[in-house]
Amino acid sequence: MSLARIQEDFLDAVLGDGPADAGMAIYRGNALAVHRDALAASHPVVRRLVGDAFFAEAAARFARACPSTSGDLHAYGGPAFATFLAGYAPGSELPFLPDVARPEWAVHECEHAADGKPLDHAALGALPGEALPGLRLRLHPAVRLVESAHPILAIWEANQEGRDGTVERDAGPDRVLVRREGFTVVPVLADDDAWALLTAFARGLTLADACAVVDCDDALAPALARIAAWGVLGGHEGGEGA
Repeated sequence: MSLARIQEDFLDAVLGDGPADAGMAIYRGNALAVHRDALAASHPVVRRLVGDAFFAEAAARFARACPSTSGDLHAYGGPAFATFLAGYAPGSELPFLPDVARPEWAVHECEHAADGKPLDHAALGALPGEALPGLRLRLHPAVRLVESAHPILAIWEANQEGRDGTVERDAGPDRVLVRREGFTVVPVLADDDAWALLTAFARGLTLADACAVVDCDDALAPALARIAAWGVLGGHEGGEGA
């Protein structure tokens, strides 16, 4: 029997739902609890919305479908958990649930992201004007962009510590910029123009091409100013020469 087959059989025994002797049952329970606790740590709002019992069952089913492949449980869950929830029949009465999981994971990622260097405004200002159109602005490593048809930021905010879960805004769409301020991750809504620029920068477009996605020329400078004030730019590439 190959090593891969042995590993697959062992994983099925540990995380499966088939018969197990007393020793394996304890091991299985511990393994599922570790997976559940890792998901609960990164998705506290999802857990609050559905309750402990629902979350535990969903986490167990997700663990069987997508067991951790890393020794770092901070990396467990990811976008796959939101995808799982989208197809999880017991959660169908909460159509916004998968989209709430996405900004939660974005917050989790930003909390653990590297401390990248901020945009060097002095170096940027020293570039000749003819070099600016070819410039590519990068987003900071602790920045994520999440878009949804649902009011996901309002739901997330309503379920933070000290809040009673009452959602103050019941309509989307929401375009959420998740970024870190010091040691705190702060999600905010981005307006249409700023969002267009942010997504263009995330795609690696040049400054000229990114600015072209903003519908109104008069809106360009204010949108760039808002992005600069958020502190979400992490560097630049190109811009050398004309």
